This record gives sequence, structure tokens and C-alpha cells, in this order.
Amino acid sequence: MIKVKLSLRRGYHHQHHNRHATEADCEGMFVTSGHRHHRPPSLARKSRCRSESSESAAAWKTVHPKRLNQLHSQYSSATATNEELLRLVLKQGEVIRKQLKKLRHSEHQIGYLEDKTHRARVKKHGSNYLLETYLKGLSDAVDPEADSSLAVDKNSDSGVMTEGDSEQSHNNNPKITKNTKTLERLSLSSEEFGKDLKDDDTSSTVSEATVREQLELYEKITKVNKRLLKEEEALVRLDVNIRKYEKNKEGTEEVSKALNKLRTDMTKSACEMQHNEIVLEEIVEKLESRRLYLDNLYRDIANEDKEYEMLQALLFSKAQQASEYESRRYRPPQLYQTKELLDTLV
Repeated sequence: MIKVKLSLRRGYHHQHHNRHATEADCEGMFVTSGHRHHRPPSLARKSRCRSESSESAAAWKTVHPKRLNQLHSQYSSATATNEELLRLVLKQGEVIRKQLKKLRHSEHQIGYLEDKTHRARVKKHGSNYLLETYLKGLSDAVDPEADSSLAVDKNSDSGVMTEGDSEQSHNNNPKITKNTKTLERLSLSSEEFGKDLKDDDTSSTVSEATVREQLELYEKITKVNKRLLKEEEALVRLDVNIRKYEKNKEGTEEVSKALNKLRTDMTKSACEMQHNEIVLEEIVEKLESRRLYLDNLYRDIANEDKEYEMLQALLFSKAQQASEYESRRYRPPQLYQTKELLDTLV
């Protein structure tokens, strides 16, 4: 309100001053050092235009109090909305952080439980408990559902199913069928081995040496079968990795192309930088030579100015001497004597 009053007062004084000025212009007179002079009509018109423009500018700059209150209310409402939005954003950030902490905690618990189950199974059945279950026929110790899940898992020996392993097992159905066939074949061989042992126990005619030889042969066969299973599992894993590599091959090719482009661009930019450095060095050398040339020119100009001043001084002194000589030559003797007397008195 105080600012509005001040602006109104200033406008009023300005209008009053301009009114007096226009009245003086209408009279066509202006006063300078106590004397009145008639003002030309062009100056009177210019002063009238200036007074009118100043009045309109002062009226345009003044703001009504209601408008000021409206602007203040709009500014306060905008600040309030901004503060509310900031509070909402901060609250949402805190909620997101809490949810991330919970997710990390749950992932840690899941990993801990998976490790625990794997260690327990390793303690009970050993590190190769999957192969031993298939070879020795330990289907009673493990549930059939667990056996099916273990047969599907060909990528890890931990016995814990993951999403990636299940997807790979569904994608590689023909390989899994081959592995199941080999396992059935091995299970049949184990059954035959048990039948042979029973026959050997019942028969008394067979000697112990032949039994030991057969046992050694069967053990060698089981070892070979285990190696074959491991190699088949390795082949399955290689097949999966090859497929992944083929999928990612296109992406790697694009990345390699982009890298080659970047390398070419870098080499071009390096060449341009070297060329620019050479050009800059040449420009600096030229500038230094020109600077030296300018310094020499400035020195020559200063010397010429000094010589010019000396010549002017000499000319002036010669001109004075010539004027004095001429004045003495054409001056009457009485005036010359009076000047000498005045000089002696002084």
C-alpha cells in the first residue's frame, strides 16, 4: 500500500510539473538569466509530446492495490502447492527405500535356505547324490517328485531348482529324453548286477576268483557309465551356452560395429587435433613476428616524433631570431635606447 501511495504521489507531482511546463510552452516563452526569449514552435511541440508520453508512462507503471493482492495470493498458492508436491515426493522415496530393503532381505533369506538345503543333501548323500540315486536305485530315500525335479535339473549339482534351469529344461526336451534313456539303461544294468550276485551266491561251483574278477569288471563299467553321464551333462550345458551365444551374437556384432565407428571417429579427431595444434603454432609464430614488427614501428614513430619536435623548436627559435633581427634593423635608435634603459632599470 505504501509503494502504491508513493507511486501515485510521484505521478501526481510529475503531472503537475508537466502541466506547468505545458502552460509555459503554450505561452511560447523560456527564461535564461532573467531575460525572456520567444521559443520556436517546433520546440514547443516537442516539449508537449514529451510531457504527454511521461504522463502515460507513469499511469501505466502504477498498479492497483486489488491487483497487488491478487498477485500475492497467486504467489502464496503456488508456493503451497510446490511444498505439498515436495513432501509427497519425499514420502514416496522413503516408501520405495523401505520396499527395496524388504526385497533384499527376502532375497538373502531365499539364498540362505537354498544353501542350507543343498548342504544338508550333500551331507546325507554326498556331492554326487544325484548320480548315485540313479545308479544305485535310491528311489525310496527321495520322493518321486524330487526325483523328477532332479532329473530335469541338468545345469547344477546343488539339487535346487531355479527359473533359468526350468526354462532350459523345457527348451532342451530331446536332450533330456536321451539322458533319461541312458539312466534307464544304467538302472537295468544295476538290476542285472544284483541278479548276477544272487546267482553267484547260490551257486557253489563258481570260484571266488571269478567272482572278484566280475566285481572289478562291474565297478569299471559303473565308473565308465558315470563318466559318460558327466560328459552328456557337459554336452547339454555346451548346447545351452551355444544357443545363448547365437542369440547374443547379433548384439555383439552391433556393438563391434559401433566400436569400430568410434575408433575411426577417435582417429579422425586425433588427426584434426594434431593439425589444429600445428596451425596454432604457426599462427603464434606469425603473431610474435608481427608484434615485433609493430614494436619496431612504434619505436620509429617515437623517434620521428622527437625529431619533428626538435625541428619545430629549431624553426621556432630561428623564426624568433629572424623577427628580432628585423625589428632591430627597422627600429629607430631612440626606441632601442629606451628599451635598454628599461631593461637596466628592471
